[in-house]
Amino acid sequence: MAQPPSASLTPPLEAPLALPWEPKALRRRKHVLLLEGITVAFEGFKALNGLDLALKEGELRCVIGPNGAGKTTMMDVITGHVRPDRGEAWYQETMNLLEADESTINLAGIGRKFQKPSVFESLTVFQNLELALKAKKTVLSTLRARLSGEERDFLGQTLALVNLAERRDQLAASLSHGQKQWLEIGILLVQKPKVLLLDEPVAGLAPQEIERTAELLLSLEGRHSLIVVEHDMSFVRSIARIVTVLRQGSVLAEGDMSEISSNPGVVEAYLGGEAC
Repeated sequence: MAQPPSASLTPPLEAPLALPWEPKALRRRKHVLLLEGITVAFEGFKALNGLDLALKEGELRCVIGPNGAGKTTMMDVITGHVRPDRGEAWYQETMNLLEADESTINLAGIGRKFQKPSVFESLTVFQNLELALKAKKTVLSTLRARLSGEERDFLGQTLALVNLAERRDQLAASLSHGQKQWLEIGILLVQKPKVLLLDEPVAGLAPQEIERTAELLLSLEGRHSLIVVEHDMSFVRSIARIVTVLRQGSVLAEGDMSEISSNPGVVEAYLGGEAC
């Protein structure tokens, strides 16, 4: 008498073959920037230790932590300045940041502002933006080139956005420290980045400048993805959507400001003890 076919030969249709790569591919698809298991060691010291970070398109993320927590090294990895010992780093799903150099990453749409503003002080505010708009040309050829009406309008809109419309014809050297910070953000914006990395954008600013910087960054949310590294906790509270807390190269906690403020580990390490 014929035997019924073995059940092992006819797997049920409702149990599809598992694809081990699919979750990772889906994670990359959902995020404009994705770091997984990033480890960087300098002479035995782990500046980053299995760091994970996922940034959604249009998100404003604050990253806090004491000196030595790994914040600068994290940005160095994202921009191609430092190669990790282990881990993966992806931008816009398909770009492997660990295989690209700094120039390629910048041209792809990741802009970085360092703590100390870097502007051309001998040029006017407007000329600084114009130079950034035509970055592939030499300084002399750029300043001799004529802007189109559309380009001029775009630079004017950027000046207004960064609170420098009334300073457009002033030399950058005459600006306050806070205004130079805004100008450098404007220089990044005219390059139309998708991701902005901002290192301590309110360090050394006056209270009114800090307030206006908060307004500026909130206005960029949604149009750009931002990672803001900052020590000023009152400023972080004023702009924070999601906060990532680093400690010894790893993520200690992550969440909105209320979750971070009530996290016992964060309170013990930073908010109630060490400065962050």
